[in-house]
Amino acid sequence: MKIALLILLMLTGFLCCTNSVAPEPSSNSYDFSSVDRFIDNNTAVYQDSIAVLVSQNGKVIYQKEHNLTIDTKRLIASASKWLSGAVILALVDEKKLALSDTVGKFLPLFTRYGKGNITIRQLFSHTAGFPGDSPEKYEYRRDLTLAQAVDSIAVHTQLANPPGTVFRYGSASMHVAGRIAELVSGKSWQVLFNEKIAVPCDLRATYLLVNLRNPLIAGGAWTSARDYLNFLEMIVSKGVFRGNRVLSEQSVSEMLRDQTGGATIQATPYPANPYSKNPVASVRYGIGNWLDVVDASGKVLESSSPGLFGAHPWQDSKNQVAGIIFTRTTTRQSAVTSLKIREMIRNSIEK
Repeated sequence: MKIALLILLMLTGFLCCTNSVAPEPSSNSYDFSSVDRFIDNNTAVYQDSIAVLVSQNGKVIYQKEHNLTIDTKRLIASASKWLSGAVILALVDEKKLALSDTVGKFLPLFTRYGKGNITIRQLFSHTAGFPGDSPEKYEYRRDLTLAQAVDSIAVHTQLANPPGTVFRYGSASMHVAGRIAELVSGKSWQVLFNEKIAVPCDLRATYLLVNLRNPLIAGGAWTSARDYLNFLEMIVSKGVFRGNRVLSEQSVSEMLRDQTGGATIQATPYPANPYSKNPVASVRYGIGNWLDVVDASGKVLESSSPGLFGAHPWQDSKNQVAGIIFTRTTTRQSAVTSLKIREMIRNSIEK
C-alpha cells in the first residue's frame, strides 16, 4: 500500500434495505426528515450504499440503511486509530505506561539509533517525526511480526523531523506504540484489544490487515457500524459503557484534547472542516481522533476518526451524541457529504 493511500485513510454484508430496522425508542424526538431527503438525494456520492446510525445518551435516535446495513462488517481503515488509541489509554489507566514515557524506556533499540526520546504521546498524535508511513513499508509486511516490523523501523526508518515539531499523518508511529503495548501487557495486540476495549464495549472487531502477527495498528480493524457505535457511546459517556467503566474520565479527556503541542501541520489529509461553526486554520489531533468541531474558545465539541473504506465515526460531547456513517466510497467522493450529514444532524438536535 502506498503512502498516499494511508494518507487518504482519514477522510475519505449486502442486504438491500432502507430503514429496515426500527431504532430503539428514545426520550428525545427530533425531526430528521431533512437528513433523510439529503441522503436520498446523494446516494450516488456513496456508490448507492450507505448506513447511518446515531444515538444520544445510549438510545438510537436516527438510523438509515440503503443497500448497506449497520451490521455489515467492513475494513474501517483509519477509524481503527481511535480504537487503538483507547487501548493505549487503558494501559495508562493501569499505570503500565504514561503518555510522557519515551520509546527508549521500552525499546532500547530505538535509543541505539537516535530515536529513543520520542514519547508515546507523539507516537499517537503523528508528531513523532516519522515520515508518515515507513518508506520501507514495514507496517504492511505479511512476512514480519509486529515486533520484527517495529525493530526494522528502529534500525532503518529515518526521522523526517525532530520529535514534536511537525505533524505528519501516517502509520509508522502508531505501529511502534502498538509494540510497546504488547511488551508492557505481555499480550498480543488482538488479545489486548479484546480484553481492554472489545469485550467491555460489546464490540466485535478484528485487526485483519495486515494479519494478526503484524496487525496494522493505524488502520487494520474490521467491524460493523453497530459494533463501533458501542465504542463511541463509551467515549460520550466519559469512559463508561452500560454502567461499567472502560476508561477513566481523565483518559477520555486526554483522548479529546489537542496532543499536537503546536507542531507545524505539514502532511494532513484533513486541513479543515467546512461545516464547523468556528473554522480553524488547521484541524488538530487528539489520541487517535480529529478535533474537528470547536467553539469560539477552542473547546472541542465534536471529534471524529474517518477512514477510507467506508467508516466515518464521530462523537458530539455537547449533545451527548455518538454517530457513524458506513459507505463504500473513497474520501474524494464522500468526505464533504459526510461532514454535511453530521452538521444537519447536529442542527436538527439543537433546534
